[in-house]
Amino acid sequence: MLDVCYFCEGTYPYVPGGVSTWIHQLIEGMSDLKFGLVYLAPSASTERRIRYKLPPNLMDICEFNLYDVITRFPQTTYGDKEKAWREAGPFLGGLINGHGRGFARAFPHLCGTGNHLPALSFRDLAFSLDSWNVLTQMYQDFGPRVSFTDFFWTWRYAYFPLFKLFNAEIPRARVYHAVTTGWSGFMGVIAAIRYQRPLILTEHGLYVNERRIEITQADWIYVDKASSVNLESGLGTFKQIWINLFVGLGKACYENANFIYTLHRENKELQIQFGADGSKIKLIPNGVDLKALEQTTELAMPRDESKFRVGFVGRIVPIKDLKTLVKAIKLAEERIPGLEVFLCGPTDEDPGYYAEVKTMVEALDLGHIVRFMGRVDVRKYYPVFDVQVLTSISEGQPMVILEGFAARLPCIAPDVGSCAELLLGGEAEDTALGPAGVLTWVGNPNQTADALVQLYQNPELRKSMGESGRARVEKYYRQEQLFARYREVYEECRKAHDRTTVGML
Repeated sequence: MLDVCYFCEGTYPYVPGGVSTWIHQLIEGMSDLKFGLVYLAPSASTERRIRYKLPPNLMDICEFNLYDVITRFPQTTYGDKEKAWREAGPFLGGLINGHGRGFARAFPHLCGTGNHLPALSFRDLAFSLDSWNVLTQMYQDFGPRVSFTDFFWTWRYAYFPLFKLFNAEIPRARVYHAVTTGWSGFMGVIAAIRYQRPLILTEHGLYVNERRIEITQADWIYVDKASSVNLESGLGTFKQIWINLFVGLGKACYENANFIYTLHRENKELQIQFGADGSKIKLIPNGVDLKALEQTTELAMPRDESKFRVGFVGRIVPIKDLKTLVKAIKLAEERIPGLEVFLCGPTDEDPGYYAEVKTMVEALDLGHIVRFMGRVDVRKYYPVFDVQVLTSISEGQPMVILEGFAARLPCIAPDVGSCAELLLGGEAEDTALGPAGVLTWVGNPNQTADALVQLYQNPELRKSMGESGRARVEKYYRQEQLFARYREVYEECRKAHDRTTVGML
């Protein structure tokens, strides 16, 4: 049996990024434990290339494709379907309004118990008359002013992954650990109830919030005509269905998780707003390996005092809002002689967005200043940058800021996630270490440009901020602290389960 099984949606080990690096850290750092993971992807056709050197104690990788069509439907022979619909229907119907209540009661009818198959199969949930009755009632309650045909197909595409999850094969583990809510967090709930094992939830960014941003901007979700012409009608029925679904799944995950962890206080407040019990939530911040970051003596390029080098480290994807950064560079260009900007990170996760950013760079005549570096060894770059910049519209607790701090690199970042806490400090003792960068508003190229100019003109300020960042990461954000905390968590989960098991004997 695995000691710990992670649920990873679009992250480790196929997609690099802060969450993936965090998972990789924990697996490597606890080499005496046996780990496994379930990787959730939209489809089997999604490109998958392992981006990390897999640790030997990662014993199992299972894959689950959310949206691939099912052609074979398992038959069920157990249970009272009328009772099943009566007890499972409120949970299924409630999701469309953002409720996640009642899954524990619905579980045996949807997922089965012990050696018994569930009463409701995928075919029952997707194609039966009872399912049609639930669907039409949802339509009457939620969207009677929109086309039923459009409502039906939105429901079908949104709910089919959920129906598939109910009978997903999940490896056995002593502890299950979800790193988001959403589909993967809900799979963690299913595993925990099915095998009567503890479930841990750690949120970096807020999944519901990030999905809400994506859905708001999505052009693949149909906007009904009434919403498209009425500015007061909000997002429209169909985008609201998707948002409510993820809100409801999040609430179900919060309700059924044994332990909830987050990286910083602001996240905790948002989790509570999205339905988490505040008494369950504890803070465990990220940690970086200071020794590993200092191991390389090779630099990406010679230092050049005539240059002012700005670094961005991260994926070239919409949520990082590189367009705001490019606009800021254009605004700052004339005020910073010798300005060079290095965009360090993968460009293949969203090729369309990468093409848009690249076109924008060319259109603003910044090709001689802005360079797309792709994947690089960031240890070689941090020491030659003068400042690191983020312009994300959503973050958790960015690892890249902590890595930059380890190299005494000041940071300009928007006030999202824990960026304010990292740059300015949290508690009084932390704040006393001094600011380690400049905080800006989200989507504000003018402020970002002014911050760049400010740090360019004040080398001593850059130096003092760099020292503050280094002191902060040494005191609060070391990797060994992260490992110790999660080892305690896993051990506590095991003991809690053993106590429960003994009490039932």
